[in-house]
Amino acid sequence: MVRWVERGLNLRPGDLGRGALLCSCLFLIITSYVVGKVAGDALFLAHFNARELAYADICSAFVVALVIGAYVRFGRKLSVVKLLVTSMLFFASNCALFWVLSYTYRPAWLYPVFYVWVKTFGVLAPAQVWTLANYVLTTREAKRVFGLIGGGAISGWIFAGFFSRTIAKVFGTESLLAGMAFFLLLCAVLIVLIWRSGVVRLGGDQEEAAHAAQAGPGSLGESLRLVFASPYLRAIAGVICLSNLVTNLTMWQFRAIAQQVLVHKDALAVFFGEFNLYAGVASLAFQLLLTSRLLRRFGIGKALFVLPLAVMAGSIGLLAVGTLAAVVALKGTDQVLRYSVDKSTAELLYLPLPSRLKIQVKWFIDTVIWRAGDTLAGLTVLVFATWLHLSAVTLSWVVLGWITCWLVAVFGARREYVLSLKDSVSRHRLELEQLSTPVLDRETSDVLAASLTASNPGDILYALGVFEAERHRAVHPVIRSLLQHPAAEVRQKALAILSSSADKAILPEVEQLVRDPDLSVRTEALLFLSRHTMVDPLTRIQEVGDFADYSVRSAMVAYLARPGEAQNLPAARHLLEAMVNEAGEENRLTRLEAARLLAILPDSFDPLLATLLADQDTEVVREAIRSAGTLRKRRVLPDLLDRLTDASLSADAQEALAKFGDVIVGALGDELSDTSVPVGVRRAIPGVLVKMGSTAAARVLMENLLQSDTQLRFHVISALNKLHRQHPEIDRDIQLLETVLLAEILGHYRSYQVLHMLGSGEDRHLSEALRESMNQELERIFRLLGLLYPHVDAHSAYLGLQSKSASVHDNALEFLDNVLKAQLRELLVPLLDGRVTVAERASRADRLIRIAMDRPEQAIMVLMTSEDSWLRSCGAYAIGTLGIRSLEEQLNQCLDHPDALLRETARAAKLRLGPESRSAKA
Repeated sequence: MVRWVERGLNLRPGDLGRGALLCSCLFLIITSYVVGKVAGDALFLAHFNARELAYADICSAFVVALVIGAYVRFGRKLSVVKLLVTSMLFFASNCALFWVLSYTYRPAWLYPVFYVWVKTFGVLAPAQVWTLANYVLTTREAKRVFGLIGGGAISGWIFAGFFSRTIAKVFGTESLLAGMAFFLLLCAVLIVLIWRSGVVRLGGDQEEAAHAAQAGPGSLGESLRLVFASPYLRAIAGVICLSNLVTNLTMWQFRAIAQQVLVHKDALAVFFGEFNLYAGVASLAFQLLLTSRLLRRFGIGKALFVLPLAVMAGSIGLLAVGTLAAVVALKGTDQVLRYSVDKSTAELLYLPLPSRLKIQVKWFIDTVIWRAGDTLAGLTVLVFATWLHLSAVTLSWVVLGWITCWLVAVFGARREYVLSLKDSVSRHRLELEQLSTPVLDRETSDVLAASLTASNPGDILYALGVFEAERHRAVHPVIRSLLQHPAAEVRQKALAILSSSADKAILPEVEQLVRDPDLSVRTEALLFLSRHTMVDPLTRIQEVGDFADYSVRSAMVAYLARPGEAQNLPAARHLLEAMVNEAGEENRLTRLEAARLLAILPDSFDPLLATLLADQDTEVVREAIRSAGTLRKRRVLPDLLDRLTDASLSADAQEALAKFGDVIVGALGDELSDTSVPVGVRRAIPGVLVKMGSTAAARVLMENLLQSDTQLRFHVISALNKLHRQHPEIDRDIQLLETVLLAEILGHYRSYQVLHMLGSGEDRHLSEALRESMNQELERIFRLLGLLYPHVDAHSAYLGLQSKSASVHDNALEFLDNVLKAQLRELLVPLLDGRVTVAERASRADRLIRIAMDRPEQAIMVLMTSEDSWLRSCGAYAIGTLGIRSLEEQLNQCLDHPDALLRETARAAKLRLGPESRSAKA
């Protein structure tokens, strides 16, 4: 029964129970408020003229400010739940006192005082319930449940109309006050239950909210500064203030015209009660049947325009007709929409705000700012009706002017809502994501530089190693001071880094280091002089006498190969060949130095470079790769491509290839699209193209977006993301990107069909394996969204959706719901909503793909025909687990597959099928 009701109301499982308590609480609050409003209006109009309502409305704003001051002082001493309960008990005692006075003394001042009291109560009490709802619901829950909660408000409105009409007829208008006191006592009990259930359910997710709740609201001045400092809060305040202003003006028109037709207080009370009854019934039907659907279909932005446009149409109608029926239609439209779609929409505006900010500003906007609308409405009536003597009907011209301002405020709030959601999601991204980058920012560099002054040589060497990784940047000035460090290994490392950056400002220090007591430092100094000066190394060798053999030979090669009178390329080649061909670990430093030399020598030693690229030592090959990148020799391109599959050298090979520039883009594109090329090479090529960062590189990536290998496709999409982030001026093929995105989304739906068919069994391994592949599909989808909508922070939204925090997840989903186009939103949001079950997604996939999947064999064939080895392994595992012998031939085709995991999974599956399978194979 509960599920049927939830389905009928467009709710998720569990929403009905959470919404029922809040709905009941708001029901009692609104019942009390509407009953008080009926009694207050009737009693006031029975003793005073309608034009004098303006003075009461203006006075109510000042009273609200005083009450808010007291509310703030209590709020600092009490938690939110205690504050709300205490408020309800205080209001209940007030009602009881007014009831006693109205029956015993009946002083003339009682009626305007009670009228103002109702206004104050109407500001504080409903706002407290909506604030409570903001604490115990997430953004997406609120979007679904606020319709139900608003239904409670409307039900209370309906019941209040019936209650007022019945009690006023039988016991008189004054008796309504006793009923208010009883309803508010019940509400205090419900608040306690709601708070306890919300905190228990959300647990840690509500930690911040609970902490903020203990803090209570801030001061009036502090809240005012917060509101005016934020464009989003200013937009909300503008909408709330202007909305209440227009409502009060139309309410005054309604009361004034009603007073002209009806005079007696009980007749007015019955009329107001009947109006609230029938308007409430219409509003409830609208709330339950249409509000949630409107919010889901059109979003908050468009829903905000519904009420002002409807009131504008009603005001034009009142101007045209000018009767009691016309003003009833105007006020009825206002009431129906205000307490249904508009109230739910306005409350949703607060959800992207952090809990600490929400507790400080929401009460201020919903009380002080809201009642400021009363003051403006009172002043408007005072000026145009009392002083300028405009009739209730003619006042509609003024109302239309205020509605125009309201529409402008709504437009601003709609824009700021999306920006606020984006900011909320981005904040979570910064908290969640530990950014890593090869480029050190200034603060990080300064921290590392501080480590260079440490007393421990090990700490200094670690920091120097980090700086050395940043070869393309200038070295930190502190490194120069390390040339005088007591530890020889620190001096040698610092000199090597300064040499790689060609820092010739240290030549005087290097001249001194040639005579350093340590052999490794003297050798590094000689190499520096050989590379960066015209000094004859033989002179230095004769002066000092003791150098490592490889450094002497390296210096001689550099000297003989340098252009000038002493140049002797044949001799240099002879020495260098000898260095390159010295094999063995004991000659590793000699070959390493030869590889470094090739980068600075004249372009005459290609065969030696190819030899070093094939060396057995990784560090030697690394230096040879770097030299190849510096020389840009196309002859060694195949060797560099082969090194892309070596995990320890892949990054260096990518850097070297990127230095070739666009001259090899065509060759890289051919390799990328050639299925005979090892897949490891193909998967590394997108990284090379990103480093090139050219239009030609982007074109090659776009041409390979539809690669059948899912891992390769992921690398291509990721590369395009990085490239367009670094170079946003490069054009994108939007039509192709939309096609690929649609294919990925439909493929993800297809995966849910498979998961529903195979992942619902007891074997969790298969389900987890399928979900791992589906997570990669989802990441590809979001990366494509980032390419199609560069202004949308898709990556932050993706991270938010992975969050275990329900509020962060729902904020991310709400953000996407507001920024994506309608067609894409309808396809994608159900895939991302964590409360949509696998079965529901599979059912939706059946409708979208139009190919139902009702047998495990169908699901397994989808996996086995995939180009992805991981998915084929999942299919092979499922065949063995489920014992499906009809698909044994599919296993046989996997036994000779190059992917080791797939081969082993297929063999294990055949073993599970039993002896018949093995004998059949034999």
